[in-house]
Amino acid sequence: MTSGVDVAATRRADDAGRGGASAGADTRATRRAFRLFVASVVIAAVPVIVATTRAIGRHWIPIGDDGFFAVRSFDVFGHNIPLLGTWSSSSLSYGTNLNNPGPLLFDALAVPVRVLGANAGLPIGVALLNIAALVGIGWFAYRRGGPLLGTIAMAAATALGWAMGSELLYDPWQPHSLVLPFLFFVVLVWSFADGDLLALPFGALVGSLVLETHLTYALLVPVLSGFAILVFGVRLGRSRRRDPDRWPERRRDALRAGAVTGVIGLAAWTQTLVEQVTRSGNLTRLVRTAQHSHVRSVGYRLGVRLAASVLALPPWWFRPSVQRTFYLSWHPPSLGLAIGSLLVLVAVLVACGWDARRRHDRVAGLAIATAAVALLTSIVTVAQSPITVFGVYTPHGMRFLWPLAAFVFFAVVISVARTAAARRVSLDRLVGGFVVLTIVLAAINLPYANLGDGPNSQQWAIPGQRQLADHLGSLRGHGPLLVDDLFRTFADPHGPTLLAELQQDGVPFVARDATLVAQLGPGRRFTGRNASQALLLRTGDAAVTAPAGSRRVAYAAGLDARSRHELATLHQQLAQYLHDRGVQLNAHGRADLARGQLPAVRKLGADLGLGLDPEPLFSSRDVVTLVRNRDLVLDPSWSQRFGRYAELQRDWDRATVALFLAPIPSSAKHT
Repeated sequence: MTSGVDVAATRRADDAGRGGASAGADTRATRRAFRLFVASVVIAAVPVIVATTRAIGRHWIPIGDDGFFAVRSFDVFGHNIPLLGTWSSSSLSYGTNLNNPGPLLFDALAVPVRVLGANAGLPIGVALLNIAALVGIGWFAYRRGGPLLGTIAMAAATALGWAMGSELLYDPWQPHSLVLPFLFFVVLVWSFADGDLLALPFGALVGSLVLETHLTYALLVPVLSGFAILVFGVRLGRSRRRDPDRWPERRRDALRAGAVTGVIGLAAWTQTLVEQVTRSGNLTRLVRTAQHSHVRSVGYRLGVRLAASVLALPPWWFRPSVQRTFYLSWHPPSLGLAIGSLLVLVAVLVACGWDARRRHDRVAGLAIATAAVALLTSIVTVAQSPITVFGVYTPHGMRFLWPLAAFVFFAVVISVARTAAARRVSLDRLVGGFVVLTIVLAAINLPYANLGDGPNSQQWAIPGQRQLADHLGSLRGHGPLLVDDLFRTFADPHGPTLLAELQQDGVPFVARDATLVAQLGPGRRFTGRNASQALLLRTGDAAVTAPAGSRRVAYAAGLDARSRHELATLHQQLAQYLHDRGVQLNAHGRADLARGQLPAVRKLGADLGLGLDPEPLFSSRDVVTLVRNRDLVLDPSWSQRFGRYAELQRDWDRATVALFLAPIPSSAKHT
């Protein structure tokens, strides 16, 4: 079934055309090509290993939402076994709490987190997942077309890793941790369509992981799976008519693979099904929300423009697209340019498909067909994506486009490369060229590069969190603690990280908020009787003074003593400057004022001239906003001072953190 036979046949034909090469030389060449392929797999994994090792050496800890992955992965072998994936931020748009379908990612990370702890186990677990995906991509590509396709696959996967940047290669956040596994899934779809029965159970496992972990793949995984099953079924039916003598054997092999796949699929979805039957019925809620929601979607006019930005227009899916595309300063291409570029891409796919058909190259033809189905489904997925509270489109919501684009690129390259091989271009030379490309791509991805959004963009919070963690041992014996106050700000980096630290210190916690319960599991629901104390979080100036009735148990200063002195000095100098000269807004500043972005400035009204009291502008942080938005008319010598003040004040406000322990009011216990 595999196309390694095709490669061997091509080699023999080449030898015959040359007058016949020795069997020994052919064997040595094949072994050399295989060794180069194995080397390319190892090389592709090096950036993942280096980035993970560096992160652990720099004392990385799971910040923000990554903390939830640590908590729930640790729960797999505990009393609060997760039955669902993480709470989905799409809940904010739909107005009801929704979870991603299943906890398979937690299950995959559970052993390293339990054995090594969250700070090392979580990145190592994700790194192992990505390395397994790389090995799988290379192995199944090798099964399709020997060392040539295997090394091309490794070059494409390494290029995708380079596009992501080193720091996303161990990031647990779903938009990033699923990039390489999803590329592996598409390779499995292509492999099964080509008749590789081994790809079926692997596809069920990897597809389940992707689909359970993030709702973004709710259309992509089923459509691509259906395509593979349809093509395989058609080919199986044809083989029955063309070779009836071998039909019983093929049917038996297919039934055996189907049975194994069924067992794997059932095991992968057992936790989700248990939740559906015994608890809130998350699957039913997801289906009903999708069917009856009135939330607007992106639509096809914009969807085509967004998809084309990664699939068909420079810089395509290469760096720096992960860092720039879909962010606030980015603008989508015009509809005409998007459609034109996609038509060019379709023309390339059609040309490659026609050439593969002309050469009777089933492997390349099916790769092109898989790429075409993936391309179409990706556009539909983008178009049907809901418009969320975060904006019409978000980078993390479109991250699936990168692995799909990588596979489209891969399909085109293997079509061209197999055409070259058929024209007697040396196989060793082709394989060696792609190995060299893999080496280059791996090498340029070794330096630190934090290109994505999400929790890994909040690594500035790590020093403060480590300071807090050093004092959390004092809370042992005080749990369960009510932890809702840790989550007063959406996407705050502190709360989930603190929960992971509490868990590792053996301090139990509960939550009242329904969203938190959906995130942490129903076993942590506050009943009014299962906690007597609450853990409070304060940042910035509020971290200095304990709330009434509480005592401080941990504190982390966002600035060292020297920087705090510099901040205080600049505060005095800038206050005097504003008192003496007033607030002089430029045109942009007046527009921001009209939009209501400067409440303290608006409140002062006409009192913005000489002799104003500037303290309300500092306490409200309007001064910081004025500086960041470049709303002030300033002398060049003062512009630098205002900028430095805004930088220090930002660091103080976001990185100064304190924890306080307070009794739960008796009234709150009964609400």
